[in-house]
Amino acid sequence: MFGSATYTIIPAEKRRKLDAKSSKCILLGYDEEGGTKVYRVYNPATKHVFCSSDVIIDETRGDTVSKEIAQEEEIQIELPKIREKGADQRLSDILVRGDTSGEISDEPDLEGFGRDTIIVRPPNPADQTRGQIVTASGLRRSERQRNLSQHTYSQVARALIANLEKPQTLNEALAGEESELWYKAWESEVDSLVRNETWELATLMNAPEPIGCGWLFKRKEDGQYQARLMAKGYSQKVGVDYTETFAPVAKFNSLRSLLALVCENDCELEGMDVKTALLHSELEETVFMDIPEGLHTDIPVTDHRTKDRIVCRLKKSIYGLKQSPRTWYGKIKKFFTDHGFQRSELDHNIYVHSIFKLMLLLYVDGLVITSPNLHDISWIQNLLHMEFEITDLGPLTTFLGMEIRRCRRSQSLHLSQTKYIKTILQRHGMTTCAPICTPADPHVQLPK
Repeated sequence: MFGSATYTIIPAEKRRKLDAKSSKCILLGYDEEGGTKVYRVYNPATKHVFCSSDVIIDETRGDTVSKEIAQEEEIQIELPKIREKGADQRLSDILVRGDTSGEISDEPDLEGFGRDTIIVRPPNPADQTRGQIVTASGLRRSERQRNLSQHTYSQVARALIANLEKPQTLNEALAGEESELWYKAWESEVDSLVRNETWELATLMNAPEPIGCGWLFKRKEDGQYQARLMAKGYSQKVGVDYTETFAPVAKFNSLRSLLALVCENDCELEGMDVKTALLHSELEETVFMDIPEGLHTDIPVTDHRTKDRIVCRLKKSIYGLKQSPRTWYGKIKKFFTDHGFQRSELDHNIYVHSIFKLMLLLYVDGLVITSPNLHDISWIQNLLHMEFEITDLGPLTTFLGMEIRRCRRSQSLHLSQTKYIKTILQRHGMTTCAPICTPADPHVQLPK
């Protein structure tokens, strides 16, 4: 019956494994070219009319086409692609009734339909063409506004915001509206480099070509402005200015095991962060670097006596060097072993002190410290403050993007990545996507 609800199968190549296998449509009749076994149906969700022979008709719902079409602002109808009678003759057969007005689009729409798309709109009192026959001679350009998708807008907006908020050079940072904040961040980084005696000036005599460097500006999630000197380590050559680069990091299984022991034994859990961690370790190789931008005014470019080029000879590692993580790990490892810690053989970033009953996990510059009492934790914290620049984070609430909520009364600890997930969804413009309770398979390998 015309107007009955139908369920039309979705081809296998147009659906995924967990998608619905049919779509709910409205029966319009039979296809004049396909016979009585091919039905013409209308999909209210996509506003398209198409033909299909795989249809289940539900006549118990009655006439629903008038109700659903009346609520639509516009309907897209795809005409058959076969033009045996000619385009002009087929178009002249289209009659626009007195309660609607027809309009034929001569340019492709967003869904890829070209001249085969008719836009049927609600009646317009000011329209004087009602009740007339629309022929090929009356073609007009569609006035339908074509908007880009929300996902496209979010991608463009994010790219523009990223370019506006993140200066690319020192001159750009000091010339913007936030120049004072960027200057303070840059000055703080320069003070750290000078205080740690990161380099010394040297003349480039029969030495390899120095590597470049640049400033990286970043605004953190907490609103702090950060400037960091980055070496262009991609220009380093193996065997010339570096040899080994491997540095171990803590395993997530070790972190979960440590947190489980904390809950079971009701231990104290504290977090610490090492400021500019890679600037504390000494370099074993000889590495030359160009003078950083912004310091050229205080340092001569060449030696006035020998006319040799003046560069920076690095004494300590900086961010961007290939061997920086390895040198930092060697520095912090020596510090812990010198103060009585023993390194675990199963995870080389777990350190245990048997006398003070301390257990410590290291992940690059982040520290997780646990002990039955706070007095023992204070002992190692004081030693770390005397050797490095340390930020005391207090009771551990976040670590490596994970949010940690602890309930000591029930001896439980809850881990979540809510903030990280929201950041990823916002980055890809999917904050309005529908959630699903089906968990993902952690063993699936996603190719690039």
